[in-house]
Amino acid sequence: MALLTEAQLRRQFGDTGEPGITCYELPAGTIVTPSARAWLTDHRIDLIVGQVRVTPKPAPDEQQSALPAFIPPSRFDVIDGSQIETKPEHLTALRGNLLVPKNHPQIRFRGQLDALEADIVAAELVFDRLGLSQGLDDLRQVMRYVKEILRAEVLDVPFETPGLFGLSDAQLREQSHHPRRTYGITHFAASCKDGEAVVVLNQLRTRARQAEIAAYDAFGASGGVAEPTRIDIIQALNRLSSAFYLMMFRTKTGVYQ
Repeated sequence: MALLTEAQLRRQFGDTGEPGITCYELPAGTIVTPSARAWLTDHRIDLIVGQVRVTPKPAPDEQQSALPAFIPPSRFDVIDGSQIETKPEHLTALRGNLLVPKNHPQIRFRGQLDALEADIVAAELVFDRLGLSQGLDDLRQVMRYVKEILRAEVLDVPFETPGLFGLSDAQLREQSHHPRRTYGITHFAASCKDGEAVVVLNQLRTRARQAEIAAYDAFGASGGVAEPTRIDIIQALNRLSSAFYLMMFRTKTGVYQ
């Protein structure tokens, strides 16, 4: 059975600019990954699989969720082993019909991702106002990446989204550790003199770090040395903070101008 991924779309159309099409047609039965659907949605491209229109073309500023629609169950399981028919205010859904307290570590982690998404949107406003269109495209790619992290956690599936900006995880790590080789300048601490775009990217970098720490708390590594149960998500967040750091260098050195 055929499969369409975001990586395939990026190879076909490139990582920057507009693909120049409004409709993408695939044979019936083709599996389309959520990240591929998000890429098509971001570029306002209708997806048709066989004769079925899968993704309607949204308004340019519409944000799409990577999660399936929630269907309320007829009965809820509570984390203490009991069952109830109506969800009380002090509990929330962890997965499926399982309810947990709202301060459960995984719910706290989701809250950190929610805050990160909100800050990315705020950064998009700044980049749009400053006319940094390439940086705005990178932020939109980052947003899809964060949504895929959330999807992998909520659905309890592996995080399999490829690296950001056309770079592998190893390349992201290499460039963030040795910026002089790529950007011609060494590590720096952001200041107001670097400008608004660098400052908001630095905020996003620290927000990603906070989410990574929350992930350690959520997946069993807090205060211990054992490998956490969702090392894929923790690694993705580590690479995400590196990606924001690279964006700071790209902004400071004029790549986005």
